[in-house]
Parts: sequence; structure tokens; C-alpha cells
Amino acid sequence: MQRIRIWGWDKKERTMLRFLKSGDIFCFRADEKSYCFGRIIVKVDVGHLIEIFDYISDKPYIDINNIEKAVRLGDPIVLDSYSLFDRKSEGDWRIIGHQEDYISNDFQNIYLTFGIGNDWKKIDLFGNVTKISIEEHLRYIPMSPKGNYQINRLIQEHMDELRKV
Repeated sequence: MQRIRIWGWDKKERTMLRFLKSGDIFCFRADEKSYCFGRIIVKVDVGHLIEIFDYISDKPYIDINNIEKAVRLGDPIVLDSYSLFDRKSEGDWRIIGHQEDYISNDFQNIYLTFGIGNDWKKIDLFGNVTKISIEEHLRYIPMSPKGNYQINRLIQEHMDELRKV
């Protein structure tokens, strides 16, 4: 079992980009009444690849049991971590804990895509780039960082479902 530490919402309002790391647990305000949680998987060229947990709360607090039982809500997402954690230019996102030595279980099967027209490529989390078809590109995660607005739009469809849990 990997060691998880939670220090809470009020300890660090801002985290500089260079201090973000794999295994960081974060919390963000989804709306006036709800907080969502997730974890940084790994740093990528354009931000950080993250996972959002299937857990929602009316307070910015998650305990270790919730993290250990959490399931990833949808696919991993490339996050504009500079704007959200460092600059704080949109939303309210905070690092609230850390999981030591975190490595995603499906690290080998995560690919990001980039390209234009008929020239598409996929890149794994080790930096290996492979040319792919436009059809194959649609199966992987776009390498374009998402901000607060886009993340909240992605999770809105799950909000009612999550509140019941």
C-alpha cells in the first residue's frame, strides 16, 4: 500500500508549476456547492496528465479511504496546470495531499495524440512518438490542455450521478 498524506484545502492556496508532481492529490470547486478531487498522473510537455475521481463532496475534504476506493471518472485529461495551480487565473484548484511513489496502473496503455489534417501522431508517457491514422487518433487523449471551464463541462454530466454515491 502506498502512503497517502492529506494536508487539506487551507494549507496551500497556490502551488508553483515546478513543485507539481506525480501523485499530488488535488481538489477543485466544481460549482457553488460541490468540490471534486483527483490526482496528477504525470507531467507532459503541455501540462500535467490527471485523473478525476468519482467522488464529490460539499466540503473540500477527502479522506484516504475515499482515495483508495476511488475510480477514475472517464479518461485521463491533459490539464493546463500552469493556469490552474500556479497562476490561479481561473477556477479554484489546490493541491491538498500527496501519494508517495504513485504510478498509474495503466501507465503502459495511455497515449496522447497531436497533429493536423492527415499527419497524426501518438506519444506514450515515455516520450515515444508513432505516426498514426486519423481514425486511430480518435481513440486516444488529445494533447491539448484543458482549463477550469472545460473540466467542469466534462464532469457536469456526472454530477447528479456522483451526488447519489
